[in-house]
Amino acid sequence: MRGGVVVHEFAQGRGRSWKNKPVELWDSSDAIQVLADSPWVKKVRLERLRDLSPDERRQAGDWQADEGHGVGLAALAGLFNPALAAEAIARAHMHPDPGSIVVRWESALPVRAAEVKAGEAGIPSWKGDYYAIAVYGITPRRRFNLENELKGISYIRPDKKKDFKPVKVTIQWHDDGSSTIVYLFSRSHEISRKDANLQFVAQVDRFFVSQFFFPAEMVFLGQPEY
Repeated sequence: MRGGVVVHEFAQGRGRSWKNKPVELWDSSDAIQVLADSPWVKKVRLERLRDLSPDERRQAGDWQADEGHGVGLAALAGLFNPALAAEAIARAHMHPDPGSIVVRWESALPVRAAEVKAGEAGIPSWKGDYYAIAVYGITPRRRFNLENELKGISYIRPDKKKDFKPVKVTIQWHDDGSSTIVYLFSRSHEISRKDANLQFVAQVDRFFVSQFFFPAEMVFLGQPEY
């Protein structure tokens, strides 16, 4: 079981028995509760960014981005019937519901402990002391310099404070073709219970991820966990 929606579905309706006992006393049910819905783990609805215009695709150097399936045929149809062309182009740009993903505040002790207790495979790893946020359930197209690209289009926005960007992004590719994207932020940016909220924002390909975390709730056995 790797990070995700399966855990959320399995644990629906369960309580929060993990809150008042140390991790060494947790069982697998406690772990699943943490990974299903806790102050550090959220199920997030993906948003798709608007399609790019031909000029925007040209400027980006990627003519395939958001071209839409069958646009070439749609343009051909327009030579004979403009109304058919408009309908065909609209149909070509229709997208399925992107669904939901899971975002975890990965560096919090309860999350790390729950992953081990639940026996998850492919747990994210990194070197150094960071705030780590992991995104599960979305796999970007592989390309050169992807990790630096993702670093440049993500940030944490504390309430009434300046945004701060990750110092590093890593992608862990799995054997089944999926991936886990880990955003690492410097702890030189202080987070405390006085912060009303923290908004994590990221873009992955043409998808937009936004999720709020609440430091006052990110507490385990009396200690803040970020």
